[in-house]
Amino acid sequence: MIFSRGQIALSFILLVSGVIIEIVIAGSFVTYFLSNSGLGERLQSRAATVAYSGLWDALMKISRNRDFGASNQSYGLMVGSDSATVDVSRTFDSSANIYVYTVSSLGTAGTRDKNLVATAVVSQVTGQVQLQSVVDQALQ
Repeated sequence: MIFSRGQIALSFILLVSGVIIEIVIAGSFVTYFLSNSGLGERLQSRAATVAYSGLWDALMKISRNRDFGASNQSYGLMVGSDSATVDVSRTFDSSANIYVYTVSSLGTAGTRDKNLVATAVVSQVTGQVQLQSVVDQALQ
């Protein structure tokens, strides 16, 4: 009779410790996935910031030199550990006497990418630069 009570206690201790281990493992997975989702949002935000930096860099170069982008130009821009690939093209609208620039900027941060396309108009007479639109374009 003395031996049967010990067998029940041992089974109960093993059952309770198994449940506790399952809870700890489930908590570890939840913590891992929540931390990764936060990292993805931060990388996406950094990619968007780098893409905007590429757009503003190209617009600054256009405002300093109206002939920038006369032939399609592509260049890279590093912002910390992130990068942007900027493509600039220009067309001429003779009826309005303006240059129409299309600037595409692909920002990359870690595993996340953001592609922005801007359209700017530059007066051939005064050199005034006007940003017409900035569009978030889906990646192919």
